[in-house]
Amino acid sequence: MNEDNTQPQSDEPSVGQILKTHRENANISLANIASLLKLTELQVQHIENDEYHLLGGKTFVKGYIKNYCRTLNIDSSAILAMLPAFSASDKPVDMQSFSRRTEKEAHDSRLMTVSYLILAIVIGSSAVWWWQNATPIDEQTNTIKASNSFITVQQENTKRLADEANEAVDEAQSNDIEPAPQANPAVINEQQTIQAAPLNDAQIQSEPTSSDLSTVIMMFNDESWVEIHDANDEKIAFGVKKAGYEMTLTGVAPFSVVLGKHDVVRITLNGEPVDISAFPKNRLAKFKLPLAE
Repeated sequence: MNEDNTQPQSDEPSVGQILKTHRENANISLANIASLLKLTELQVQHIENDEYHLLGGKTFVKGYIKNYCRTLNIDSSAILAMLPAFSASDKPVDMQSFSRRTEKEAHDSRLMTVSYLILAIVIGSSAVWWWQNATPIDEQTNTIKASNSFITVQQENTKRLADEANEAVDEAQSNDIEPAPQANPAVINEQQTIQAAPLNDAQIQSEPTSSDLSTVIMMFNDESWVEIHDANDEKIAFGVKKAGYEMTLTGVAPFSVVLGKHDVVRITLNGEPVDISAFPKNRLAKFKLPLAE
């Protein structure tokens, strides 16, 4: 007599079959139930096929089934009571790969933050160096040397004139002659200064008077880049201004102005507000003060 090794199957439906039957009766597709449960379609298939060992530990399986029953309005206590006993081999799914990915993302984030910080320091240092070297050192040195030379010449001329006056007094006294009035060194120095640096008509006309000067006041509500040249094309302002900074400039109009973010800057010219709201936002604003009509 041949032995029958086939185990008899129970007529009772399993938990997965019950859930699948309720889903099909509710006319809900596999994709829809997976979306409602925030699971993948493969995980839902594991539930309906009673493949609990592929879903993780016992806690995960019970949680999935409770949510499944809640979505289909089924009493979860009776369904959970039908679950088979979990063996010791049913271990939770290894979460090492997810932990490593999280750790790698955190490491990459820290690396990017450090990189951006270093880049900001380099850019800031370059800007400061460029700003400090905007005026050539040779030009500054030549100006100082010229000023010192002029002062030295004036001092020598004053000393020479004083010595000549003293010699004339001594000579007059020795000859019983009334000495001429002694020259005032301060007056001589002033006259010598005027003679040493005469101004022609063109230079006199080019000197701006107080009535020719205009005053510009800029209030920065946020950080913005600015560059301003006066009517003589001389740069009188340049760089990034911080929020809350108030800048006052005096020069010969018209002024050529470039603003990085004009919508955060309020401008007055000679006490009158200047409306620059017509310029397009998120673009450099280039204009002249006073604004052309």
